[in-house]
Amino acid sequence: MHNIFLDALVYDCMNSKKTNCYNIKACWHTISRMYNSHGFDHDISISMGYVLLNLSKDKGVPSTQIAPQLGMEPRSLTRLLKSMEKKGLIQKVSDKNDKRQVNIFLTKLGHKKRNVSAKTVKVFNDILRSNIEEDELLIFNRVLEKITKITEQNFKTL
Repeated sequence: MHNIFLDALVYDCMNSKKTNCYNIKACWHTISRMYNSHGFDHDISISMGYVLLNLSKDKGVPSTQIAPQLGMEPRSLTRLLKSMEKKGLIQKVSDKNDKRQVNIFLTKLGHKKRNVSAKTVKVFNDILRSNIEEDELLIFNRVLEKITKITEQNFKTL
């Protein structure tokens, strides 16, 4: 049996700017566009910037550690790392003891782009801190952590 009330409720939620999901998505979309726009000027994407920021400045990082840190699927990360290697941002080196393991190192250009990414993130966070009270930011971050945890716990139940 078709439930018109449920259809109306779903339609209202999907189109409402009052839903939590809409607000989270809209906020992230705006931040993502800003980072990608800035990254475009430096020939890197937001995803590349995040990878660069999660690599050690002075030692290699196993490629298997990167995807979980960034919440990426391994196949997506593989494509991204290939692109970054072609751009000369990273270098893949097989582990001396275990040839199956590949460590990712920053190149000289990768270090430079990592610094650009770090500066961009720092400047944006400074802007946020100068416009939003510290206690509000702490609460906001706690709420986001709770939403993430709840989402992960209920991922398969929806």
